[in-house]
Amino acid sequence: MLTSPNPSANGSQASTILFLSEGSRRQNVVAERLAQTGLRVVAASDVTQALQLLASRPLALCLIDLAGERSPLAAIRAIRSQHPHTPIAGLFDASHPLRATEAIHAGAIDLLPWPFDEREATTVLANARDVNPIDGVATGGSVLGSPDTLIAQSPAMRRVTEMVKHAARTRSSVCISGEAGTGRTLVARTIHQLGNNSGNRPFIVEDCAGDPPHELERRLFGAQLTAPPAAAAQRNGTDQITKAGALYRARGGTLLLVNLIEMPARIQARLARLLRDREAVVIDAKAAVVELDVQTIATFDTGVDGAVSDGRLRSDLYKQIAQIRIDVPSLRRRREDIPLLAVHLLKQMCAANQVAEKHLSRSVVQVLSALPWSGNATELQTLLTTLVKSIDRPVIHLEDLLEHARLDGGTEPVEMGSTLRDAKARFERECISAVLARHHGRVPEAAKALGIQRTNLYRKIRQLNVARSLLSARK
Repeated sequence: MLTSPNPSANGSQASTILFLSEGSRRQNVVAERLAQTGLRVVAASDVTQALQLLASRPLALCLIDLAGERSPLAAIRAIRSQHPHTPIAGLFDASHPLRATEAIHAGAIDLLPWPFDEREATTVLANARDVNPIDGVATGGSVLGSPDTLIAQSPAMRRVTEMVKHAARTRSSVCISGEAGTGRTLVARTIHQLGNNSGNRPFIVEDCAGDPPHELERRLFGAQLTAPPAAAAQRNGTDQITKAGALYRARGGTLLLVNLIEMPARIQARLARLLRDREAVVIDAKAAVVELDVQTIATFDTGVDGAVSDGRLRSDLYKQIAQIRIDVPSLRRRREDIPLLAVHLLKQMCAANQVAEKHLSRSVVQVLSALPWSGNATELQTLLTTLVKSIDRPVIHLEDLLEHARLDGGTEPVEMGSTLRDAKARFERECISAVLARHHGRVPEAAKALGIQRTNLYRKIRQLNVARSLLSARK
């Protein structure tokens, strides 16, 4: 996961992390990596030793290796019970997403991916301080409860987060492309937050669709100019703007442009010039040339290349916008993120609907991780909202999911008159059929996507009477 760091995380006060690794072969390697980040580390090889260390001195964070051979979840619960003000984070492998989800359920507030870099380690510590400051007074819940959390356990999203950090560091203009519901705006906000060390840089959002051209021009560049061009603008051909426009108000911060392809060509040309020249004449009581220190980010669907090719998006504007291009993967391509994303969204939905916190059973998480999700995270959020509003129990079970879930293509929910066994069989059959179709009948790839062994998938295909026509000749 990636969240914005706290500016105080690198302050002068030394921080000590307790690293608990019960039987993991990488204990020494992780402890050494943590020490290399400049953090002080004390290690414990079992939960008893960890509790003794916590009782003897205040520690900024307890990091528990989720790959431990014993029970890291029990260790989380024990530490949470005896030291409720000590923030706990889990060290996880992307190949075990369910373990990461269970750690959050057990009481961990954050996750640190393995392998990690210095920024990721210090960010987790900063998040721990946000949740539970040094004075020991708790101020909030899990970091995962924050709406501005970019979850990245999968290799595809880890690549995205690397580009996000690069964009934040360089303040280059960014093109973010992806399907609807993949979190393009969240990626843009994360870039802004990571680069906003002072906490007071503006974040301005403008939708370029819907309004008449003159209204869009007014919002972007300011009020219509009725006076003749200023002398400064006449001398060097610089464009004129006013202080009311988004481009001026975003100076020093970020301007996010949505639906840029819908912008009229004349306005695209003007915007391209301003982004190229990085300066404008501001018309007020005294005309002056000002620098346009703005990080411009634009979000697009997956057809942005076609829009440039057919002229709907000017190539000179695209060149100015896309100094860095980030292609956000669909949820189908980042299945390792689904368990933790589901937990994160479920916490948000419970809070938004003012209901007691609910949890997902392990079988529900496994099924959610296998569904097609053509609507991406938005579709997942809609389903979880329905479950939160419909289920009174604290744990959402498989039969609850079967009643409300729809497969790709709008399949109706399972009829309530059928038995649970019939419902599960139908759901499994349709889910396996959808995954096989998506992978062109290649069983090894479908089995990997479903998180089961290939031999088990063949067995289920036979037992559930999945159409043999879905299978590829190359198995």
